[in-house]
Order: sequence, then C-alpha cells, then structure tokens
Amino acid sequence: MPEGDPGHQFQMLLKPIENALRSQNVEAALRFAGHLLEVGGDAAEFEDRKVHVLLRAMEGATDSVKTEFRTRLLERFSQRLTERSRARFSSPLDRL
Repeated sequence: MPEGDPGHQFQMLLKPIENALRSQNVEAALRFAGHLLEVGGDAAEFEDRKVHVLLRAMEGATDSVKTEFRTRLLERFSQRLTERSRARFSSPLDRL
C-alpha cells in the first residue's frame, strides 16, 4: 500500500459495519459508514474503494436490513457520493 494510502482504515471499519448490520443495528452501521466516508477526505480516488467496503459489509445482512441501510445511507450521505456510487447502492430490482 503506498505511503499515505488510507486503505487499511477502510478495512478496519469493515467488521464493525458488518457486525452492526448482522445484529440489525442500522443506526450503528450508519455511524461507522459516516466514519468510513470521512477517511481520506472527499477524495474521489478513494470513493470506489469506500463503496466496495460498504457493499461487502452488506453481504451478510438480511434483505430488510440491507434495504433500510441502503435507503438511510443514501438519505444521509448522497451529497458526498457521485452519481455512479449512488447507482451502485440502488436496489438490484431498480437496475433491471
């Protein structure tokens, strides 16, 4: 990892977000997601990696928790995300 790359911080936040979603604690997951989005500032170069971590964290959650998390995440943080990143969070049914 290059010097100054905050990638390790992204990985450190993966487990807490996963655990919060698995225990259906969406509010805690949103707090951790907020911290993740703050790491490295608003640098667009890290946005894809941050979104990847969030999508990975959602993998073990129930469908209802994923939907609630996705909806609330976009309500709270959409102004920080590009259109492409917001589209990655859209429901798979919306993308058909």
